[in-house]
Amino acid sequence: MASRLAPEPVKQTHHSRCAARPQKGKKRRSRAPILIVVLCAVLLALYCVLCVLGGSGDTLRSGTTVNGIDIGGMTKEQAVSALTEQLAGTTSVEGTDYSTIDVVPDMPDAQTYTVDLSGCLSFDVNDTVEQAWAHDHGGMFLSRGIRFLTSLGGGKSYHATPQASDAARVRSALEATGILALNTTTQTTYTLTDTTLDFTMGVSGVSVDENALIQKILDNTAKGDYSSITCEMVSADPDSVDLQAIHDEIYAEPANATLNVADDGSYTVTDSVQGIDFDVAEAQNILSAAQPGETVSVPLNRQDPAIDTATLKANLFKDVLGEYTTSVSGTADRRSNVQLAAQKCNGTILLPGEVFAYNQVVGQRTEAAGFKKAGAYSNGETVQELGGGVCQDSSTLYCAVLYANLEIVERHNHSYVSSYVPIGMDATVSWGGPDFQFRNNTDYPIKVVANYANSKLTFQVVGTKTDDYSVKITTETLNTTDPTVQEVPDNTLAAGTSQVTDKGHTGYKVQSYRHVYDASGNVVYEGKESLSNYKMTPKVIHVGTKAADAPAADAPAADAPAADAPTADTPAE
Repeated sequence: MASRLAPEPVKQTHHSRCAARPQKGKKRRSRAPILIVVLCAVLLALYCVLCVLGGSGDTLRSGTTVNGIDIGGMTKEQAVSALTEQLAGTTSVEGTDYSTIDVVPDMPDAQTYTVDLSGCLSFDVNDTVEQAWAHDHGGMFLSRGIRFLTSLGGGKSYHATPQASDAARVRSALEATGILALNTTTQTTYTLTDTTLDFTMGVSGVSVDENALIQKILDNTAKGDYSSITCEMVSADPDSVDLQAIHDEIYAEPANATLNVADDGSYTVTDSVQGIDFDVAEAQNILSAAQPGETVSVPLNRQDPAIDTATLKANLFKDVLGEYTTSVSGTADRRSNVQLAAQKCNGTILLPGEVFAYNQVVGQRTEAAGFKKAGAYSNGETVQELGGGVCQDSSTLYCAVLYANLEIVERHNHSYVSSYVPIGMDATVSWGGPDFQFRNNTDYPIKVVANYANSKLTFQVVGTKTDDYSVKITTETLNTTDPTVQEVPDNTLAAGTSQVTDKGHTGYKVQSYRHVYDASGNVVYEGKESLSNYKMTPKVIHVGTKAADAPAADAPAADAPAADAPTADTPAE
């Protein structure tokens, strides 16, 4: 009976199982979100790895190109170098030419100017490589993975266009087209007439805004924009007139016609110049009152030269201004030197104001120059030296110059009186020492004419007489010093005998004067010309001191000298 009243175990077991099953299904359903989170975490981790990979490495992605040039696998430096080399001098990109750009001035009926920019363009390869590098390795971290994945199928291609970056080169390119000269402004102009300087005043217009145009080309090409550009025009006034500059340009002092003399003595005539001038202050007042487009006149002051071209040609070398002739003596070598010096002087032309320097014209007296040894004074003694005798040329020319009434610049007298010209009218010369110089103080060119023939030396100064004059040279001996006597014992001469070895020289102090007369014989000038001092040298007599030999006892006495035989003290000639 007790077992029947107890609860049935089967039913209890059945209810307990039914309560446990729902708890197991609940656990399974709660694991799904965890798996999703884990999967996302894994995927995120993998993506982060891709992002890390995308930012790593020191080369560009394989297949990366710029204008078709493959730079994949290169470092930045290698890419820059490769692009610089391969793009240098190119203006065409993938079939499109970027060498020119059209510019149209903003004005009615304006023509189009095509500007050749080929010499101005270059590629900014550094910027392009930086862009490629930033795409492959830069940017936000989480974006690198996507870019890395897309690059697996091939690198990115870049399109770079050339750009103008040098303003100076762009300006040169614009200038070559002529557009920069486009200017409707009328500038002030002037013309010369016989009596006036005529100005036509300028009128305002428009011109190219040069700086704005250059900047626009720089900006547009930097963006790869090579479309036509409209050139802005700005108002432009005529340039201000620089009257002082115009005065300096046209001003001229009157200048006589003259000669252009060549080294060989040939010459051509240089035309005369008419003087021209105007008052700058007066001209400024006249222009300030003028209206745009008006023509106004400024008075000119013209002045003719004293000797115009026609006058010079008609009177050139037509008169003998001065002439002098001397007789030439001595050895053949001395005569040769005189003739050679005359040849070197002959034909020398002096323009007004120029100086004739004898030593410079004749040159150093050397054997190579053709000179020979002949007697000449040196330190008061007669010696044989190259060029001996050329002082006769300088002295003869000096006399001719005096009678030509020219200015003497330098003249020196000899140590002793010369035999070929009057006292006080010689002119000694020596290379590196005394010189003879004179100046052409006339208004016309002059020429030295020299001739040697039949032992006669003649110098002429030819030129142009502007008035009829004549010259007279006089001299005055201020002082005379007779030679002293100097006796020299000589043991080669017999006692009681003597011999004159040097006749000596009388000393003189001589003043020369120049007298100039007009055509009527009136004195127009009288004055001292030069002072000459000639040295006195003593008369030298050798007196015998040699004792006579004693005669032999049986020897006859010596005969007395013949009456017509010269005695020992008779001077030699």
